[in-house]
Amino acid sequence: MRVNRENIVYIAAFAIFAVFFGVLYFTGEPIYVGDTYQYEHQMIMREPVYSLLIQFVRFLSPEHHFQIIIALQNLLAVAANTAVIVFMRRRCGLNVPSTLLFTVILLMPHIMTPVLSRTHLLLTNALMTEGISYSIYPLAFVSLLDMMWGGAPVGRKSFRTLLIFLLMTLIRGQMMVLFVVWFLVAYLLTVKNAVRVTEKTQGRMDTFRFTENISKQGLIAIIAAFIIAFAARSVVIHVYNYLEQGLFVDTISGKAMSFANVLYVADREDGEVIADEALRELFYEMYDAADVNDMNYTDAPSGILARAKYHEDCHDELNFTYFGETAKSYVTRTQGIDTDRFQELMIEVDEIAAELTGLLMPQVIGRYAVNYLYVIALGFIRSVAVEHAVLAWYTLFIYAAAVVLTAVLWIKNPRSKAAPFMAVALVTIVGNVCATALMIQCISRYMIYNFPLFYMAGFLELKELVKIDRERHG
Repeated sequence: MRVNRENIVYIAAFAIFAVFFGVLYFTGEPIYVGDTYQYEHQMIMREPVYSLLIQFVRFLSPEHHFQIIIALQNLLAVAANTAVIVFMRRRCGLNVPSTLLFTVILLMPHIMTPVLSRTHLLLTNALMTEGISYSIYPLAFVSLLDMMWGGAPVGRKSFRTLLIFLLMTLIRGQMMVLFVVWFLVAYLLTVKNAVRVTEKTQGRMDTFRFTENISKQGLIAIIAAFIIAFAARSVVIHVYNYLEQGLFVDTISGKAMSFANVLYVADREDGEVIADEALRELFYEMYDAADVNDMNYTDAPSGILARAKYHEDCHDELNFTYFGETAKSYVTRTQGIDTDRFQELMIEVDEIAAELTGLLMPQVIGRYAVNYLYVIALGFIRSVAVEHAVLAWYTLFIYAAAVVLTAVLWIKNPRSKAAPFMAVALVTIVGNVCATALMIQCISRYMIYNFPLFYMAGFLELKELVKIDRERHG
C-alpha cells in the first residue's frame, strides 16, 4: 500500500507518543498512591469508573492487574493523543511543524507533573483516575470542538460529546463543570442559529420570531439532555454504591473537603454560634489541635501566592487528621458506628461537615472569600504555567492577550474557528479553577487539564490573524 505524506505525518506523531509513553511504561512501575486503596476497595468516596476498571482487570489477572492497568493507561494515552492530532490537523489545516508543536504541547502535562509538581507523579503509571483522565480529556474536548464547529446544538455530535462528558464525570467528580460548558456551547449555538434563521426569513430581527426559532433549534432538547445527564450520573453512582457496598448513596467526602476550607479560616470564638454543646465541643477540639500546629489562616505568610501555598499545605491535614479523625471518634461515641462499618461512618462524618459548614459559614464568610481569591489566583496560574512570582505576571499577560486576541479575531472573522476554541478553553479554565477551589486546593494536577488546549487555541488564533493580515495586505 502506498503511504502518502499525510499518513507519514500521522505515523510520526503516533511514533512520538508511542516512544514517550513506551519509555514511561517500560522504565517505570505501577505507582500505588493514597487514593488507590479507595478505588481498589470500591469505596463510596470515589466515582465508579476507575474502581470498576481495577475490579475488572483484577478479575482477569489477580497477580498482575496493576501492571496490566498501567499498560492500558499508556496505550490509551498513545491512542487518544494521536486521535487528537489527527482531528486538529484535518480540521485546522496544520502543517508539519505545527503538527509536531501540537504533539509536544499534548505531552506537556505528562512532562510538567513528574518534573515540576510536588508529587512528581508519572501520570500514566499512577494507579489513580489521572492515569486515564488526562488521556480522555483532550479527546472529549475535541468532540466539543467538532460539535461547536459543526454548528448543530442538537444531533449526533452534540449528544456524543455529552456522553463523553458523562463518562468523565464518572471518572472524576471535578469534571462536572463540563456539563455546564456543554450546555453553554449548545445554548449559544441555538441562539446563533435562531438569529441567522430569523434574519434570513424576516429580513430583520423580530423578537417574536426569534423566540420561536430558538425553540425550533432545539432548546427544549438541550435543557432535557442537560438534566438527564446530571440525573443519569446520580443514578449510576447510587446504583454502583448499592451494588458494591449496599448503600444507595451518592459519592461522599466532598462536604468534608469543603469544610477543611472553613476550618482553616475559622477563629475559636466562631464556635459560639453552635448551639449543640457536643457539636460545639467537637469544633473546639479540632480547632485547638489544628491551631497548636499552625493550621490556621493567621499563621500564613504575607503575599497572595504564599498565602495560597500555605492553605494548600494545611488542607489535607485539616481534612483527614484534624477534622476527619476527630469526627470519626465523635460519631463512634455518639452513634456507635465504628470502623467495622467504615462506609456508614464516612457518610456520618460527611454530614457533620455539612452541618458545621452551615453553622460557621456566616461567621467566616469574609475571611473565606478572601482566602478563596488567594486559592483561585494560584489555580489560574497553574492552569497555564507553574507557580512563581515572575510567572504570575506572565499569567496575567497571557490571559489578557488571549481575551484581546479572541475579541479582535471574532471582529475580523466572525466565522473563526480559533476564537470560539479559545473562548471555550477560557470558560472551562474559569469553571475548573473556581469549582475546584470550593472543594479542595488547586494543585497542579487538578489544574493543567486545559493547559494543552489553551496553548493550541492561542497558536491557532495567531495563525488566523496572520492569515487575515496577509490577505488584506496581500
